[in-house]
Amino acid sequence: MHRTPWTKSSSLVSDRLSRQSSPAPAKQQAKGKGKTESPKSRAVIEIETLLHSAENASGREKDSKGGCFCQAREHALSTYVPLCYGCGLILCKLNPPYCACPHCGEILLDIIQRPVLVAQLQEELRRQISKEEEQRQRAIAEAHKAAGAFPMLPNSVPSRQYTKAASAAPPQSHKVMSLNSATKKVTVSSYTTTPVSSRPPSPSLEEDALKEPPRVPPPDKDISYVKQPPDPAHPWRNAQFPDLRYVPLPRDDAPKCPRNKQQNKKRGKVPAASSSSQQHDER
Repeated sequence: MHRTPWTKSSSLVSDRLSRQSSPAPAKQQAKGKGKTESPKSRAVIEIETLLHSAENASGREKDSKGGCFCQAREHALSTYVPLCYGCGLILCKLNPPYCACPHCGEILLDIIQRPVLVAQLQEELRRQISKEEEQRQRAIAEAHKAAGAFPMLPNSVPSRQYTKAASAAPPQSHKVMSLNSATKKVTVSSYTTTPVSSRPPSPSLEEDALKEPPRVPPPDKDISYVKQPPDPAHPWRNAQFPDLRYVPLPRDDAPKCPRNKQQNKKRGKVPAASSSSQQHDER
């Protein structure tokens, strides 16, 4: 029986080759990683925390730090809730608006004031983020200008190299050649200028920014008053300071100090002794 090459028992040249198992296709990686967000500044974190507390807090909790009773004398007036409508206490910026009044415990945010405060905080957050973004773009543009790169389009995304250059710009050095008129010698001086953005902030400034401002404690509950009955013979007596003593004014015939004489001369007053001597001379 004639057998064709493609029959089962036939041997082909391709059958003698060792077959290698093709590797399974790797899983398709993610098309693009999420956009790496830049670290938030302290101002943005504070506004976000305040916004979250204003939206979720009940308003009946008191401040864990005890509040501040300076009545806007030591600190600036609160821009959110400047006054307690229950007791009339003036609130400074250290008193959070989402907490109760530190004095009477009255709720500072009612149904009408809460959405107004939330809208105000959202607007402040938007302005702060846009301000920081403008500063970052300005720093990148300055780094491009210092490096001699082409200007970047407004809608283009900056590369990592440019962002690194913006965050840490290298110091610029230049040389100055001067000629001495007396010795006829050429002097070459080199100067290095460090960019302001590349200089790290001083640790003392960071500590001052993170330091909690001092708070004024609440007044004492015990009122200090004089418990002794008034003396009818001395109604003017100050019972809080019993050691006070009345000092009478000096009389006219008392000897005057040289300072008073100089003042009298300036005012045009003539002492009694000098006037009598003038009368004796006239006689």
